[in-house]
Amino acid sequence: MYHYRDSRGGDFYLDPDRPFPTPPGGELPLLRFVGRRGTALDLWSAAGANEQEARWLLGDAKLDWRVEPREVLTTVGDGPRPVPVPGYRALVRPDTGTVMSVVTSAYRVADNESVARAAVALGRRFESGARLVAAAGFGRSDERTLFVVRVRVVGATTLLLLAHNTHGGEGAVRFQLVEADREVRAILAPDSRHATLSIPHIGDVDERLERVGSGSMVEDHVAETRAVWERLRAAAWTPGRTRSLLHELWGEPPRVPSAGPGEPFREPSQRALRHPGPYLTSVLADCVHPAEVYRQVCAYLDNASEACERGDFTKDRDERLALGAGLRLKQRAWSWIAVNT
Repeated sequence: MYHYRDSRGGDFYLDPDRPFPTPPGGELPLLRFVGRRGTALDLWSAAGANEQEARWLLGDAKLDWRVEPREVLTTVGDGPRPVPVPGYRALVRPDTGTVMSVVTSAYRVADNESVARAAVALGRRFESGARLVAAAGFGRSDERTLFVVRVRVVGATTLLLLAHNTHGGEGAVRFQLVEADREVRAILAPDSRHATLSIPHIGDVDERLERVGSGSMVEDHVAETRAVWERLRAAAWTPGRTRSLLHELWGEPPRVPSAGPGEPFREPSQRALRHPGPYLTSVLADCVHPAEVYRQVCAYLDNASEACERGDFTKDRDERLALGAGLRLKQRAWSWIAVNT
């Protein structure tokens, strides 16, 4: 099993003592990890939804609480009682009383329900049947949240709108469009100018979230990527392009020093240097068009690479895996194939 260290610098390697575990039930990474940290419904069902169902989903994922900003107190000298620290507030999860973070007074909260509601409204602007299908919290106190809206189902592919939020002093509310492919069990990340939208935690966040629901992000992204998908499905793929694509994503295979004249033979290291090129060259040899090449690259990252054990998107491992592994590599692969086809 070939592994690749894609989120930070490091060697390609194959570790014979750490066989890659088979994903249980052939589930998508998103379902595998959101289901563990929250609630996930059927991504491919075309059934409708209502507001009560969305509220139930938040409650089942234990995310139906509103953030409580509270004063940060400190003692001054030998004063008899604590006094507020000017310019700072603590963000508290009210159902558990847990302090999720301490932020400046300029930080504005985006509550879970507001973010989920904005994501559903944005999805329904493009497709009336869009519904909230997953919700999960990450971190020690669920200070980071992920909401998934199923926008449209076309065959074995589902267009998903991901809404990320953080109840802390960093990051922003971020909306991102990806595709879930049931056949290859992978998250596809076709890149476009409209694939992401961010709202910083400053100013009137609630008003900005309301405006998100009336935007054309989904429509613009679908129009741009649909044209590329059609072109990729109509084009031919050649082995020469496979070599160029693998070089673009992973570079040249590392050279393993061999024993020189007169030097004793040494057993190869347990973490012997390997490159995903041979594995992917074999897999991609059966692909007849660039669209299938892209799907197989995403499937490799989600199901057969070291990235599928870590991902590369955030500091929280489960959140990275829920998003699908190697997101940046998937976007780079899409851009390279689109430009060179």
